[in-house]
Amino acid sequence: MTIGRAVVFCRSVNLLICFLLIVLLIRIKIPIGYSLLLVSIFLSLIEFGIGSQAVKPFIQTLTEATTWRFIAAVILIVTFGEVLAGEGYMGRLVDALRGYLSPNAVSKAAPALIGLLPMPGGAMVSAPIIEELSRNRDISAARKTVANYWWRHIWEPVWPLYQSVILAAAILNTTVWRIGLMTFPIVVSSILIGFVLVSPNFGGTKGAGVGLRRFSAQLGYCLWPIMVIFGLGLIFNGDLLIPLVIVYAIFIALGLTSAGRIWRSFKKGFSLDIIALFIGSLALAKVISLGRSAGELSSYFQTTAAGPYLAVMVLPFLIGLLTGLTSAYVGVGFPIVISLFDSVGGQASGAVLAYAGGLMGIMASPVHLCLVLTKKYFGAEFADIYRLLLPAIAAVLIMVLAADLIIGNLR
Repeated sequence: MTIGRAVVFCRSVNLLICFLLIVLLIRIKIPIGYSLLLVSIFLSLIEFGIGSQAVKPFIQTLTEATTWRFIAAVILIVTFGEVLAGEGYMGRLVDALRGYLSPNAVSKAAPALIGLLPMPGGAMVSAPIIEELSRNRDISAARKTVANYWWRHIWEPVWPLYQSVILAAAILNTTVWRIGLMTFPIVVSSILIGFVLVSPNFGGTKGAGVGLRRFSAQLGYCLWPIMVIFGLGLIFNGDLLIPLVIVYAIFIALGLTSAGRIWRSFKKGFSLDIIALFIGSLALAKVISLGRSAGELSSYFQTTAAGPYLAVMVLPFLIGLLTGLTSAYVGVGFPIVISLFDSVGGQASGAVLAYAGGLMGIMASPVHLCLVLTKKYFGAEFADIYRLLLPAIAAVLIMVLAADLIIGNLR
């Protein structure tokens, strides 16, 4: 190995070192948000040295309005999930679904339905439903966490309201519908693996049947707050902060909840660690974007036998793994690997491989907000969660890669 290549290799492993550092910090019980913030500072010092350049990503993060709108939306979402559960909406939704579906079907349909509403920490909205379903059943906290977490994210590669789909369409100069068509194998793989490896057996039989009209009415009553947020989100171009404030105002104006309930829900869901997690994630994405480690990691992979395929899948995976942010693996990872798409079969192949790598990266990330919140809600341990989650993630990546190779040979 030449000196030049050795230097590139050393810089290319910076992202791997950062991930191992996150794992170590979490292992010694440092809160996840603070762990990520420390790692962001560590990588910035490696990339830029001591000086103003190392501080720049953090100043940008703290002074951008989008950072604080994002944090405000997270706090409102976590509180909103607690309010819905406290006011009985989740219990009614479970009863409505049970009246028409089996508990096994409900455990998948409820998180998947709520997954149509892109929101930070959205898995917390469906978590009380899974808890309600598992009452009096011997299902581990880790299994409940993984099931809720998995089905909440199955639509992310194709649903046009997700920021990642919109961003990918802009980067690849195409439409959100074409992005959905290219990434659809990820959804199929995720659903199949969800049935085989993820979902616990909630038992029971299909509901006796309440009639489609009555079932639709019950479902509409339980889901109207989410549907209103969804509709307003379309009007406000995906910005959920204003829709959330409007729905809170409707709840209070109609007497559907009280200021006291909202305050209690806020205290239960709020955490300074969550704020640190978001600031750390956004700052880390900026450090990776401005630094050289990601680009040199891509260059290093290209020197291996399966170079282009490794680079296209692994780099977005690592960025997703480190940040837990969808916008990071698309916004930072795609521009770095897009030049390799022709080497793996063209834009369609490159998009599905990069998207699969990035999505499975954030699904594996210990700093992904949905995982952090649901882990806390169900009281699960990371070791137990990853014993269930990692085989499912590996299976999806293998299935997507195999499907793309087969489809590529048929073209």
